[in-house]
Amino acid sequence: MGSLMVFEDRQLHVLAVAYPAQGHINPLLQFAKRLALKNLMVTFVTTEESRKRMLQSQDDAVSGASKKREEIRFETISDGLPSDVDRGDVEIVSDMLSKIGQVALGNLIERLNAQGNRISCIVQDSFLAWVPEVAKKFNIPSAFFWTQSCAVFLVYHHFIYGKLATGWNEMLKTTEAIEIPGLPPLSVSDLPSFLLPTNPYVNIWRIALEQYRSLPEVTWVLGNSFDKLESEEINSMKSIAPIRTVGPLIPSAFLDGRNPGDTDSGANLWKTTSCTDWLNRKEPARVVYVSFGSLAVLSKEQTHEIAHGLKASGYPFIWVIRPSNSKGEIDNDENLPEDFLRETSEQGLVVPWCPQLEVLSHDSVGAFMTHCGWNSTLEGLSLGVPMLAVPQWSDQMLNSLYIAEKWKTGLRLSKRSADGLVGREEVEKSIRTVMESERGIEFRKNALQWKTSATQAMVTKRVFRQKY
Repeated sequence: MGSLMVFEDRQLHVLAVAYPAQGHINPLLQFAKRLALKNLMVTFVTTEESRKRMLQSQDDAVSGASKKREEIRFETISDGLPSDVDRGDVEIVSDMLSKIGQVALGNLIERLNAQGNRISCIVQDSFLAWVPEVAKKFNIPSAFFWTQSCAVFLVYHHFIYGKLATGWNEMLKTTEAIEIPGLPPLSVSDLPSFLLPTNPYVNIWRIALEQYRSLPEVTWVLGNSFDKLESEEINSMKSIAPIRTVGPLIPSAFLDGRNPGDTDSGANLWKTTSCTDWLNRKEPARVVYVSFGSLAVLSKEQTHEIAHGLKASGYPFIWVIRPSNSKGEIDNDENLPEDFLRETSEQGLVVPWCPQLEVLSHDSVGAFMTHCGWNSTLEGLSLGVPMLAVPQWSDQMLNSLYIAEKWKTGLRLSKRSADGLVGREEVEKSIRTVMESERGIEFRKNALQWKTSATQAMVTKRVFRQKY
């Protein structure tokens, strides 16, 4: 009963329903925190398994995290899968949730309503296209929470409803630039990988497109972006959907500083390693931080090329190599070149996971080698760190184009034509370009300007609140 008493004087109750992947949970959780600060009652919903992993990964830190989130109540629904099934398979998780999620969420809403905490609004991750159907049954308005860039939203929408929908096969054969209102000219290789014939993830392609099925049913579209960053794209979206930008969704302590205690970046599905002591011993703007996010999997050959390039650069580095096993341990023999850890013990630090915002905000970090997932892209921009773009799949190609060509805060690393890998020479050369050249100075200057813009956006942001 104690958790319910916190909300006794509140009128509006928002149910935030997250897709159970770290890159989806974290931005929605940040948004939920901001709603709670507006004196709204917020219940955050994810799957039982992802909630369990969040708690296990935080260990002793979870009590502190809970205090920071004391304005939010957590609830779970089952994903219908046995505990030993790999949740990294997006296709399996999404398929099961679409089959059982409507009933599970409906039961949860009925229980919360019966307790006197009637739901006023549902904010749903865009991957959960079935949620608005549930909201409609209960006559609850819903918001569509978009976790990628507004540019990516427009590409998918144009593929479904625009000229790309009818001329797709012809477009793939042409070398002419692809024109989409609100976007710069694009090449085929800039498009989300799920749209290309080489895409092996047929079901994920279906999930990506099904997101738009729920658009007619929602009251708002909430985008994790800000006006200066994607002004043309946002204006173009306004003719399609009732877009409201709510980003950048980054804890206050790392950006505007108005709430120094707000350091909780959200869910970690792996145990984290603090790198602060190691970073404190390094010179300003000298460390290369390398991380490819929570889903991307590099081949052994690509991992080796990056390893050799980092070593040859001579610059200190932190490299996140996500565990391939449930124990959260790095299988060094399998992933890294022989003797790499021993030979770079003074130069680098390899960890299974780390608090990324703490690393990026540290003065010693001078470059961020990233897969260009949208969360990482926003974090690099918002914290003013030049980026080395090594996109892997999904929206990352388009994000890397914007990093290099529109925002001009970093480089896109080139692949070798022979094997399609980013070679060790390219890794070393790119690091030196960012750290040592006039171009690198320009990248850093632009990155700091985007940091200023992101901070201003956060200070002036007015999170939506509407009476029902």
